[in-house]
Amino acid sequence: MPGGWTAPLGEVLGTAAWAMSPATRENVIANLKIIAPERANASTARKVFVGQSRNYLDIFQLPKLEPQKLIAAIDHHGWDNFTSAHARGKGVIVSSAHLGPIPVVGQMLNSHGYEVVLTIETERSELQRAINRKRASMGLQYVFVESPFPIYRAIRQHKVLGLLVDRAVTGVGERVPFFGRDALLPSVHIALGLRTGAPVVPAFSLRDGGRLSAWFEPPLDLPNTGDRDADVREGVRRWGEVLERYVRRAPEQWAVFERFWER
Repeated sequence: MPGGWTAPLGEVLGTAAWAMSPATRENVIANLKIIAPERANASTARKVFVGQSRNYLDIFQLPKLEPQKLIAAIDHHGWDNFTSAHARGKGVIVSSAHLGPIPVVGQMLNSHGYEVVLTIETERSELQRAINRKRASMGLQYVFVESPFPIYRAIRQHKVLGLLVDRAVTGVGERVPFFGRDALLPSVHIALGLRTGAPVVPAFSLRDGGRLSAWFEPPLDLPNTGDRDADVREGVRRWGEVLERYVRRAPEQWAVFERFWER
């Protein structure tokens, strides 16, 4: 399918999903009331559905782009933060979120020649299986989020491990302030960073008008006091501060469809 059709088709599919999912629509509006109360309405909620539809379409579109064309299509911000972290030789934990065009960061790193391992949730539908097959065709490697040994192996082999850590899918995490309320955020990236010494680099992708942008923050400054529980909790708090800044920047691009603060 020509790339020019991705945006209008995403608009149609996302609007249809928004119209047919009243309960989920209300969940999105409930989240918006906390992260962007001035924009907590049906119109902004529809944009969340449209954005997620475009994200799925991107997965099928990205493999058609030559690596250099993909790199040229993405505005790089803070790229030195990633390259200098990778140069340490301990692997890199790229912590990201369900924000913006999610597939972009992983595929961009792969196009730059880095060996990238991404975690995925257990497949429960034919759609998920089709998406994961397409992701694998891009040259990315995948491990299930519930499988700790392949995750550790990726770090010890000095690969780039990508994690989406804004939703505690497995229920494991720490409750930290997030938009002024306690929220359960995943802790796996912090625990891995503390245990392996791999730098934890927050990275996000956003749609900026007609362009795609990738943002790389400096590695998180993780405490190492010897009190593991306290260090993990503080590391998650610091991650939450960075995540909040990016979600606040583009609330209509945060694709979370359950009531986030009720977990």
